Amino acid sequence: MRVVLFSHESDVDGIFSTAIGLIRYPQARTFFLDYSKESFMKIINQFFFSNESQEKNLFIVSDLGFNDSLLNIFKSTLVNSNKTKNEIIWVDHHPWSKNTIDEIHSFVELILDDSGKKCASELMYERFLLDNDYARHLANLAHTTDFFIKDQYITPLPEIIRYYLTFNDSYERLAKLAHKISKGILWDIHLSEDYKKYGFLRDNDKKQVLKELKIKKIDDLTVVFVRSTPYIQTSLFSEEIFNQTDADLAIFYGKNGKISIRRNNDKIDCNAIALKLIDGGGHKFAAGGTIRSDPNKIEDIISEIEEMILKIKISNN
Repeated sequence: MRVVLFSHESDVDGIFSTAIGLIRYPQARTFFLDYSKESFMKIINQFFFSNESQEKNLFIVSDLGFNDSLLNIFKSTLVNSNKTKNEIIWVDHHPWSKNTIDEIHSFVELILDDSGKKCASELMYERFLLDNDYARHLANLAHTTDFFIKDQYITPLPEIIRYYLTFNDSYERLAKLAHKISKGILWDIHLSEDYKKYGFLRDNDKKQVLKELKIKKIDDLTVVFVRSTPYIQTSLFSEEIFNQTDADLAIFYGKNGKISIRRNNDKIDCNAIALKLIDGGGHKFAAGGTIRSDPNKIEDIISEIEEMILKIKISNN
């Protein structure tokens, strides 16, 4: 049987979801994607071209929310696929629209969590390896990182993942990392050497970024705007930002127009803002997408985010 794993590229939950999948299906091919339409089309294309394969195909998508704008294309692909030869399981903890669920549930086995209390790795563990202690341990570690709970020690894997995404061969590096983790290797000398190189680059960027912070009061929220760089791991750095500024919300913006959103309390949900962005996605604690403003003009970025937040506040009231 041909097995293909698709998962989120930029965090521990995505990599651990894949690792749990690899424990169950060590022969699987892996893809690491973001929330963009281009990434979603890669999933659709894999489904489409699977009809040419003579083997049975099992596709597992984890830690990736559904892009509703491509629902019709996705459903058309499923309608025309060979149901007896293709099995699709979608495992996710991000919010899904009822319409999407209704439209595809007859084609796809959906393992979703709308409680906001589980990460994708936990759902993967429960679906595929419920009696496997190591898979349970990975799921617990992923939960700690995804929900920012400081209940156990985590190796610097979030920053290693961030570092690997800066390389042209990021796919190969992430795939190798996921395979290591699936075999019980959460840290080794090679990761340690990479982390040392990364630390130097990260610290240099942090010094510069901290000089450029912009703070804006929007309604009852104190929002800090932070320039992101390839070497700063957003979730970890947001803790430093919140400690220094006592802000409620942090918006990390980059030259490519992509932003990441992190919150310091429950005054607003990150994914509520992300849903107003291009290719936005995520959950209450962390989300992201692409802005419409000129990414090189910070005042335009602030104005766009301010408008979004004010609309959310009005709709909530």
